[in-house]
Amino acid sequence: MNGRQALVKESVKSNPNQRHVVHHPDGGWAVVKPRAERVSSRHDTQAQAQTRSKEILSHDGGGESVTHRRDGSVRQSDAVQPVQVDWSLLSTQGHALFYIALCPDSKVKDIARAIGRTERQAWSIVKDLTSRDMIRLRKNGRRHHFSVNFEATFSHPTIEELTLRSAMKGAVEQVRSETPDICEILAAE
Repeated sequence: MNGRQALVKESVKSNPNQRHVVHHPDGGWAVVKPRAERVSSRHDTQAQAQTRSKEILSHDGGGESVTHRRDGSVRQSDAVQPVQVDWSLLSTQGHALFYIALCPDSKVKDIARAIGRTERQAWSIVKDLTSRDMIRLRKNGRRHHFSVNFEATFSHPTIEELTLRSAMKGAVEQVRSETPDICEILAAE
């Protein structure tokens, strides 16, 4: 067991939910969960890895993000609080649909932040909604543009006769009329 492994093992005893930012042997920086066989993610810079580490922890109930120097010694340790998500009538997919209806030119990063998920989770939701024909995806170069297909129906058997228009359009129009700059407000949060 090398010094870094011993350090990680010792720190796990005090806090079971941790992520460590370590120098990757092939270059760059990695986010590592103690006792995991593979790295959680790999990044070009230490700062990117720290951000990802904190994002993972916040969506996993909080914990400790430990950043190591290239030599394996601890550079800093940060407590990460869990994401505060209020109870909601809507599922995560419902939140994504409403956000896209309100702000169709948003980036996936903005969608993820608005619904309290990681970018990877947001992409998974977008793909799921696209496969159900609830949102449409249009590419312009590397940029993705989303729009809600208000004529799509819900897939749950109890409401499969309802279209998205009947369930969402009124609420979307009301929010836009009461707060015309809603996309800018949400992006600033």
